[in-house]
Amino acid sequence: MTYTTGWFRLFLNYTALHDDPDGVRCFAEQMSTAYDAASDDYYNVPGVETRVPFFGSTRGFRHPDPDRRNFSYMDKLLERLEAAGYRDGETMFGAPYDFRYAVAPAGHPSRTGTAFFASLKSLVERASQLNGDRPAIIVTHSYGGTLAQQFLIRQPLAWRRRFVRHFIPVAAPWGGLVLGMQALISGNNLALPFVDPGALRKEYRSLQSSLWPLPNAKVFGAGQPLVSTKRRNYTAGDVVDFLVDIGFGEGVGPYESRVLPLFKELPACPRVPVTCVVGVGVATPERMVYPGDDFEATPGVVVGDGDGLVNLASLVAVEPEWRRGGPYFKMVKVANVNHTDILVNDRALGIVMREILRAN
Repeated sequence: MTYTTGWFRLFLNYTALHDDPDGVRCFAEQMSTAYDAASDDYYNVPGVETRVPFFGSTRGFRHPDPDRRNFSYMDKLLERLEAAGYRDGETMFGAPYDFRYAVAPAGHPSRTGTAFFASLKSLVERASQLNGDRPAIIVTHSYGGTLAQQFLIRQPLAWRRRFVRHFIPVAAPWGGLVLGMQALISGNNLALPFVDPGALRKEYRSLQSSLWPLPNAKVFGAGQPLVSTKRRNYTAGDVVDFLVDIGFGEGVGPYESRVLPLFKELPACPRVPVTCVVGVGVATPERMVYPGDDFEATPGVVVGDGDGLVNLASLVAVEPEWRRGGPYFKMVKVANVNHTDILVNDRALGIVMREILRAN
């Protein structure tokens, strides 16, 4: 690993990963975090300091890798918002987050998550103040939806009613996903076809956020096999055994203490107006079948409905409870659109924009 001084772009640097054979190894080491059991929290690995630029602005969402202008899946949404009259830093704001980290339940520290929630609360209040004390519309994608739900339920109800006009989570994995188990087995190559997922497996397992997508038994059931070998089946109720058997026993402690308390039940209703927008009708892995006794061979894949990444059961998991418990709830299903194209496809993007403008 090469150590440098000064700031440089770590995520996402397509060019470095593609052109430098040693780039993937360095990237994996620098992106990794370490769980410290004594302090019960996650940190960068020694010698690495990170920061997330452009907080408060949508600039950071434009192009995750400026070297690849066609790599953004949020740029079109921002262009549509600007065409509708929204202006960065005036009526439109961004809250980029270091996705490697995740917040923790009560009684457990989360230095990065706590600082982010404090900054996000201040940003929402400032956005309201700049716009005649009008409440804000919070729009999220994917993991951002589960993170925003945790943010909202940790604020006093009076604050939510005062500062949040509408919450619009797009493609949120409320109950986890089967591919969350697969990524812990094989690694996650960040959808970069030239990167071997196995080269990033250790890095991916080091992140607390890698445990958040594990399937919720309330959504997937305790009897539905999600991963199978010749030796046994693993359901959403067998996550601890699963982690041990894939050689990731060190993940059991953080999972049981920092993740399971948040997701053992369905995510709590934030009690603000909510419109969920999800893609459906796309083949989505719902069971991984390994032909041998272990996880070494390439698995067979049984598919079901969803958005290609998140299973349908997870995308709609909160609907019954949130419909009963909140002031307003709407579920919008967009047919034949996958997890990222929902913010790129013209038809899907038109639906997302329609819901944002209706909320406003």
